[in-house]
Amino acid sequence: MTAPTDLTAATVTRAVLLGLAAGSRSTLGAAGPLWAGARSRGYRPAQYAIALAVTGELATDKLPCAPSRLAGPGKAVRVLAGGLGGALLARGLGQPVLATAGIAAAAAPVGAAAGVRWRSLWGTGRGAWVGAVLEDAAAIGLARAACAGWPGTRPGRG
Repeated sequence: MTAPTDLTAATVTRAVLLGLAAGSRSTLGAAGPLWAGARSRGYRPAQYAIALAVTGELATDKLPCAPSRLAGPGKAVRVLAGGLGGALLARGLGQPVLATAGIAAAAAPVGAAAGVRWRSLWGTGRGAWVGAVLEDAAAIGLARAACAGWPGTRPGRG
C-alpha cells in the first residue's frame, strides 16, 4: 500500500482548524482526532480519558502560574501538539501525513497568538475568566469542526 500523495482542500482546512485549536489549548491537537477515532469505534473509556486530559488543561490554563504560550517551551509544545494532531488527522482521513502535520503545526502559533490577543482585549473591564472560557469554547469548536465527519462515525452517535 502506498501513502496518499494528494492533499485535499478539505484536509488543508481541517489541518488549519486543528492547528488553531492546538495553539489555544495544546491537548486539543491530539485530543480531537483521538476522540473522533474512539467515537467512531464506540470506545467510551478512551473518550473519558481524553475528556479528562482536556479538562485538566482547561482548568490549569486559568491559574496565574500558567506559562506563556507565546515563548520558549509553551510555543514549542503548541507547535508539536499541532503537528501531532495533524498527523493523527491525516492518518484517520487517509491523507498525506507530513503535509497535514506541517500545516497544523504552522497554524498553532497563530492560534496561540489569537487566544492571547482575545484574552487581553476581553479582560479590559470584565472578568478575565469569562474571556478564557469563551476561548476554551472556541478552541473546542475548532477541534470539533476539524474532526467532523470522521470515517466510521454515524450521525447522532455519542
